[in-house]
Amino acid sequence: MRGLLIKDIRLLGQQKKLLIMYGAMAVILGYSMDSTFLVSYFPMIGLFLVLSTIANDNFDNGMAFLMTLPISGKLYAAEKYVISILVTIGTWICAVALQFVMLNIKHEEFAVANQLVQDLMFVPLFFLIIGLMIPMDLKFGTEKGRLVLFAIFGIFMVLVLGGKAVVEFLSKNAGLDVQGLLDSIKAMPGGMVCAVLFGVVILLLIVSIVLSIRIMQKKEY
Repeated sequence: MRGLLIKDIRLLGQQKKLLIMYGAMAVILGYSMDSTFLVSYFPMIGLFLVLSTIANDNFDNGMAFLMTLPISGKLYAAEKYVISILVTIGTWICAVALQFVMLNIKHEEFAVANQLVQDLMFVPLFFLIIGLMIPMDLKFGTEKGRLVLFAIFGIFMVLVLGGKAVVEFLSKNAGLDVQGLLDSIKAMPGGMVCAVLFGVVILLLIVSIVLSIRIMQKKEY
């Protein structure tokens, strides 16, 4: 896996100008807008750059060459999760540090512990995106994988809107106390909510890893 990690790090190094440009944009927008924008934007850019390495590996029969080396499909799939998580956490830490600098420059009052809990809420979202996108990219390729992912999100939004309509109907006609349920969730400590989100997303990530390994093991090059 070490060789694959070095390969991907060097591929990312070739895009350092793009990363610097996006980073500068994130700083400017983070200063002019809510500084929380940095925590959501910067790691997302890093994540998409990491996922672009899958397209680079497939370019010009590169994957067929990789599979002639002492590299298995299982190892390749696992490495993509490792590099994605490492880059996501690394860019998240940089974004949080920049956010605190921005808050101090703008002389905004904030509680460090509360702000960190709020920022941590983004990490499960990034892990969820990793869990969704890597299997899609490995199965369908980068371009088709994006289209399939957008289709899934579209279906998800339809289900959410449909579920919302059903909940509103039950609330009005069956006496379901939806507002009370929402209030009880909001009353939960932020750390507990964050821990629950991490637990759910990690389980989904494990399922995604198993799926990606099976996809790579079934592929022929």
